Amino acid sequence: MPFTPMQIAAAQAVQHAAAGDAKPQVRVVAGPGTGKSATIEERVRWLLAAGVPPTAIHAVSFTRASARDLRYRVHTYCSQHGQPSATSVRVTTLHSLALRTLRAANLLAAYPADPLVMDAWELETVFDAEFGHVYGIGKKRREQIRYEHEAFWSTGVWGPPNYIPPNPAITPVERSQFNTFHGPRTQTYACVVPGEIVRKCVTHIHAGTLDPAELLGLQHLIVDEYQDLNPMDLEFIDTMAAQGVVLFAAGDDDQSIYSFRFASPAGIQDFTTKYPAAGQHTLSACFRCTPTILAASQALITANSAPHRIPKTLSSLYTASAPPVPGTVHRWRFATARAEARAIGESCRDLIAAGVGPRDLLILLSNQRVLGTMIMEELTTAGVQYEAPRSEGFIDSEPGRLVLSVLRIVCDNNDYVAHRVLLGLRHGVGIGTANKVTEAVIASNSNYRQVFYQALPGGVFMGSALTALNHARALCAQFTSWAATDTLAMRTVALASMVTNGFGAQAGHDWAATIAHLPPDTLLEEVRDYLWADTDEQLNGLISAIHERLGLQAPTQALLPPRVRIMTMHGAKGLAAHVVFIPGLEDEILPGPWRNPYPGLVLEAARLLYVSLTRARVSCIASFARRRTVNGTSMLQTPSRFTTNLGGTFLARTAGLTAAEVQHIMQERAIL
Repeated sequence: MPFTPMQIAAAQAVQHAAAGDAKPQVRVVAGPGTGKSATIEERVRWLLAAGVPPTAIHAVSFTRASARDLRYRVHTYCSQHGQPSATSVRVTTLHSLALRTLRAANLLAAYPADPLVMDAWELETVFDAEFGHVYGIGKKRREQIRYEHEAFWSTGVWGPPNYIPPNPAITPVERSQFNTFHGPRTQTYACVVPGEIVRKCVTHIHAGTLDPAELLGLQHLIVDEYQDLNPMDLEFIDTMAAQGVVLFAAGDDDQSIYSFRFASPAGIQDFTTKYPAAGQHTLSACFRCTPTILAASQALITANSAPHRIPKTLSSLYTASAPPVPGTVHRWRFATARAEARAIGESCRDLIAAGVGPRDLLILLSNQRVLGTMIMEELTTAGVQYEAPRSEGFIDSEPGRLVLSVLRIVCDNNDYVAHRVLLGLRHGVGIGTANKVTEAVIASNSNYRQVFYQALPGGVFMGSALTALNHARALCAQFTSWAATDTLAMRTVALASMVTNGFGAQAGHDWAATIAHLPPDTLLEEVRDYLWADTDEQLNGLISAIHERLGLQAPTQALLPPRVRIMTMHGAKGLAAHVVFIPGLEDEILPGPWRNPYPGLVLEAARLLYVSLTRARVSCIASFARRRTVNGTSMLQTPSRFTTNLGGTFLARTAGLTAAEVQHIMQERAIL
């Protein structure tokens, strides 16, 4: 990097001042690329150096994968700086902390094992599907009914802000049906729907029956991505702060984009009102974006500021680096969506031919359904290999879920949800058959996991339910003797056979490609974590940890499949790439019709675009089309209202990057 030692030292001084703040509450506002994770790493080191026991420190991050990534970073940094005891510092999701608290208080007796939060795939294909089957409710409606309860659990009120009620409204009968289904089903599967566990903690704390600080010996709580917390999360954290736990909160209200999980930028904005004596720090030196990209991003977010936005001015370190790197923002308009997609495909082809690694190219979609197919077609036509959005990736395919379920069970035989997924993946086993097995377990007072391993009670399971269960039992018998510490080499043939036998040769090929970049001595628990990872940064962290454990040479990004990444805007948070394409900047897509009636959601759409722009390091290419085919009909499109806030003019284009534009990107990229 061209940053000077003086630049780096100045930026680190701000980070370390925040990390070493001894006040009982500390807020760190960290814009994109300003070193939030580095500040958290230094915070843990500073606490350990001050004599705080590692078991008295707990850090939380937003997702399971981001928590694993932060855990690796904290442990590695602290070990390198003389604090090896950091391996005893817990870094988890907030749900895991709540679960740990309830477990310590012996308040999980309703579940046969520690309950797991169902992810989006499991909610749709298991929980919602079974609920709909039992009560004859269609796919969209059953999701709406469940989501209403998630809104309540996450906020404590029915119909909270950021909740868009369905039309027609959820009826008392539907709410009763959900409650009747939810209790026995989640207990049977030892699982919860998002929001439940944290709310359970808060309820017990208010009742005076739970004291997390005393139970866990907790002295310091570090919260990453504070702007992504919902009201119930905030209440849980506030109760711990009230019990004397020192709170260190890091985040950025400009990157609050999870209103569908009832998060709000108000949480971090109101922090110093709630805690007037709190230490306040702002990280403003951006290591990621070049100044031209940062200027466009700042122009956007300034023009679309939410009430009570925390004032901040980011500065790119590339402005005064040696040599300086200005960066570029291209603003394109096309006559048709096909021309836009073709220009993206050709630009990716030419950048790769010039020497840009495919993974250094990122295409971000605000609407995957409308934008994705055509762009993938044009990438294929241009001969560019790509990685589809996660919802179309291997992990969320049935073969991917088979492998993940096997690995989850090997690592934790009390993973009830993984057993249920295995049962339903076999060809010919529909939701009705899987539901029959579960209802028989409930009716006979059996244990769901045990029916996969122990002798079956007579007369309980019959017909298709018995056949399906016996097939699942036979599959489980194949890996009963496996251990989480077995290596990939030991189990590669068996796993490939399971995939191929269940889903055919192509699925076997996809599985082989998924693990092609993992060393043979990778442990099965590491393979599970690899499949769970959300971003390239997390994948690289896992691969680095594996190579370090094996004493191998440090890996490079080339170990990941050389493909252009296509992602949703939400999915790109935490990522970075040299060149980022943002197509479809049309009002019909961003903010889109479902956000338009709600001013707060329109502002969130601006933040979503801000997050997308700030993924780019060297060049960002934003575009819109005058005409686009939606649901089979060619329609005129309106440029997004945000196009006037990006600090420049959108120019008519008929093709992608010119040779001169590619060369300019290459020259600036070489400096990085």
